Amino acid sequence: MPKETFFNLNEEKQEKVMRAAISQFSMHGFEKGNIGDIAKNAGVAKGSMYQYFENKKELFLYCVQWSSELFIKKYTRFVDLPDKTTNFFDYLYESSKTLFVQMREEKDLVIFLQDVFLGKYKSLMNESIEYMQKISDEYMLQFIRQGKENGYIRKDIDDKLLCLFATAVSYKFKEYALNKARALGEDILDEPFEAFETEYKAMIELMKNGMMG
Repeated sequence: MPKETFFNLNEEKQEKVMRAAISQFSMHGFEKGNIGDIAKNAGVAKGSMYQYFENKKELFLYCVQWSSELFIKKYTRFVDLPDKTTNFFDYLYESSKTLFVQMREEKDLVIFLQDVFLGKYKSLMNESIEYMQKISDEYMLQFIRQGKENGYIRKDIDDKLLCLFATAVSYKFKEYALNKARALGEDILDEPFEAFETEYKAMIELMKNGMMG
């Protein structure tokens, strides 16, 4: 976690530092990422960066946390079930389609997180993925419990086992979609949702067969 001095900055300045760091790591990787360049692009002194963070590793890991939390804050409204009568699986499809379009406004952060996800930062992968997985599991469990309440998810299987199944399916789909886009020399958000629609529908059907009540 950052030092208290970082949190003493106003939110706008904090965001400038984080976006500058994410841009630097995305372009140059972790090992070649330069604290001085991050400071320059954020409009702060290089020495100040070490007043905010213990080292470059701490800064990188907080980039993962900050990006993940920003997505939750900005996009949760697109995936929350509106009421108990909503079909869980139909809503999962429709909300994901909407979310795919909305996330283009944060393309740089999406690219950074997808690189973390695909193992670009190998030396820090375990610690980075651990945090992302924790957030993903918490949100998936919330979805599963809502689905059980409205009768669209079977109640005879433990929540955590259902979460494990759903997460594994969605993880492999993300990996497939990201690699498919990269094979074409693109990032996933450069492609329209329709480029993955057939496969996404198939994934939803697979989840239905394993989870539907």
